[in-house]
This record gives sequence, structure tokens and C-alpha cells, in this order.
Amino acid sequence: MSTLKVMATAHTGITVSDLDRSLTFYRDVLGFEASAPLECSGEIYGLITGVPSAAMRIAYVHAPGHTLELLQYTSPEDRQPARSRPCDPGAMHMAFRVKDIERLVRTIEAAGVQAVCPFVPAFPEGHRSHGLKAVYTRDPDGVVLEFTEDSRIDD
Repeated sequence: MSTLKVMATAHTGITVSDLDRSLTFYRDVLGFEASAPLECSGEIYGLITGVPSAAMRIAYVHAPGHTLELLQYTSPEDRQPARSRPCDPGAMHMAFRVKDIERLVRTIEAAGVQAVCPFVPAFPEGHRSHGLKAVYTRDPDGVVLEFTEDSRIDD
């Protein structure tokens, strides 16, 4: 039996409730490049996703080193928001390394997205991660985003 070999990470898909609002956040607030939205429907999308009658609008957002696929399903009608906590099995988050994390948090809060903690925590001296600041936030649909600033490696 041969060993399975994954060649690369293609993208991370995020289902959103309002594609235009999410594009504004990822493109205009975080500064990522974005493609124009595409309209996608037909039997093939139901087969791929396992969601019969799936129809969606899709846009790709290009973060440094990775692509996000934003999907707004327009069908079926019985869609429901997912609300898991970071501690719940199956919950995921994306982490981005940034410079000037405090400024970034102020910028996203001005856009209506709140950080989990009212300040940016830093690991204390003596901790193995001393020099690292990290904070969790959520995007407009509640997807957990982690931002880190590491004085040990960042210029």
C-alpha cells in the first residue's frame, strides 16, 4: 500500500451569511486582496458539498501565504448559523501573524468586530512564549480569528 501524500494546502473555506459584508471585512479592514464574486449553482455543487440544491456566491481572499474561500449559500433555504466556542470539539480558528497588534485590534473593533479580551495579553517573562502577544477575535459571522505578534521573530 502506498503512502498518501498531500501536496499542498489549497485554501480554507468559510461559509458566510453576507458575502459583501465579509469581503468588506477581509479586504477593506484586514487589507487582503479579493476576487470578484462568482455565482455557482447546479448539480455538481450538491454532489461536491453533500448539500442537495446547493447554490452559492463565492469569492477568494488572498491572505499572505494562504487563500480563503468565502462562500455565501443562497440555497437551500434552511441554513443556520454555527456558533461553536474555541473549546468545543470540531471548532477551528485561523491565526495570522501581524505587526502592531494593538492597532490591528483597534481597527477591527472600529469595524464592529470585538476581541474576546478587552486588551491584548502578552505572555509573561519566564513563560516559554515570553515575547508573544495573542488575541482571539471573530469575523462578522463568528469565525474565530487569532492574531499574534512575536517580538522574538518579528522585525
